[in-house]
Amino acid sequence: MKNFFISCAYVYPLCPLNINHAKMFVVGDVIARNARKKGENVFFPIAMHYSGNSAQNISKIFSEFFSEDNAFCSDEKKIFNLYKNIYNTPISVLKTFIHPLNILDFYSQEILWELKSLDVSCDYEHFYTTKHKDFSIFVNTIVSIYKENNLLVNNKNGDLALDYNNNEWKKKTLALINRTEFLQPFHKNNITSATKDVRSDWALLRKDGLGVIFEKKWIIDPMFDSEVFTIFDLYARFKDECENESINTEDFFRNLFKVLKHKEKSDDILINKIINFLPCDVFISEEHLKNWVVKKLYSESFLLDEKYQTKKYFILGMGFLDGKQISASKGYAILAKDLISHYGPTKTRLIILLGGGHPSKMYEYDKTLPIQADNLLNNFISHYKHLLSIIGNDDCGAKSQQKSPTVELICSNIQENIEKGYYRQAVIELLSILPKEYQKSPTAETAYILISVYKKYIDILLPSLLNNFVY
Repeated sequence: MKNFFISCAYVYPLCPLNINHAKMFVVGDVIARNARKKGENVFFPIAMHYSGNSAQNISKIFSEFFSEDNAFCSDEKKIFNLYKNIYNTPISVLKTFIHPLNILDFYSQEILWELKSLDVSCDYEHFYTTKHKDFSIFVNTIVSIYKENNLLVNNKNGDLALDYNNNEWKKKTLALINRTEFLQPFHKNNITSATKDVRSDWALLRKDGLGVIFEKKWIIDPMFDSEVFTIFDLYARFKDECENESINTEDFFRNLFKVLKHKEKSDDILINKIINFLPCDVFISEEHLKNWVVKKLYSESFLLDEKYQTKKYFILGMGFLDGKQISASKGYAILAKDLISHYGPTKTRLIILLGGGHPSKMYEYDKTLPIQADNLLNNFISHYKHLLSIIGNDDCGAKSQQKSPTVELICSNIQENIEKGYYRQAVIELLSILPKEYQKSPTAETAYILISVYKKYIDILLPSLLNNFVY
């Protein structure tokens, strides 16, 4: 069985998922389910990024609000209102937000609930956050490797930084970009252009915040602790299967990166489990992270042999609402949990799949999407019930393996659109075009064929839609 590894950019769980973040995971889920239909052994990890200063800054606002002297400025009032009235977080929970980790822990669990509600089939069993006891060792090992290879420099501000001005390193990175597949080719050009914006004047370290501790007094900036986290995804997945109490974690990661860079052979079972699942087949992120994607490519070009470097990037375009970029943290967003609450999980997933054209392109959220989703679902369910009634009246119950030319063509179109990421079109062909082709009473034989087709592709696109129907 072929392994298939798909990963999404880390979530920073500072608030509920907005529709763009949810879309990233729904896209990942469609890819994962499509791969499983082909018989592939899919690994689709889920993790949360606990880093930066934002959680600390917000916790200070809640600490002041719930203190006896709770006078604060209008910007702080906006933050409090955002969490209380927009995110609808209970006061009893907000009172715990005086500690930054409580914020991240709460929204981590809420986000997991949202993803599970949307039938996103991540490997929840091996969920982790970057508080994982070995993540700090993992990141510090990488930094030490950079240092040993003279890729750490003091920038013009005197801060420790990665030497992105290193011509040899940049040349290797551009070569990697050139041979890497991007689901839409224009993103390759965007990423190539973005290499000009990745600079050595970005400081590697911070004085405070959450994240990986460096030399007992610094915090590694969140933009520099996650470039090759897909390697840690696999470590978190397989470590428990290969538990060895005598393992020296730092030595393990050093040995792992020797293998990953030089393709050295290893007798270590855990290392072999990790490298056997590499490379990452598809990595999904949002367009606003393109500078981070370039940094990821820099890291992979140095740390990983070509054999283990990410094969394909699926970069999603930004969504806009009334002309403004959707951002839950700024209070201007459509929240996944609100859609789930109002419309239910299946309809919400359909709304997400219908939004925009190809997911790699920017789009304006269409406020008529719930109505469009209703029409599609109502018409399809009526059609599907009709097919079931025909089968119920079929005395012989014979199932044919033959498909009509029309069914074959539409199935081919649906599969092609799924492969290329045109999920909106795939859904419309499945829920509207194919039913219209057979809106007159088909034979029982045709009904069997149609139901088989629907089950196959609905299991990929809208997996809970047919749960209440017995066939």
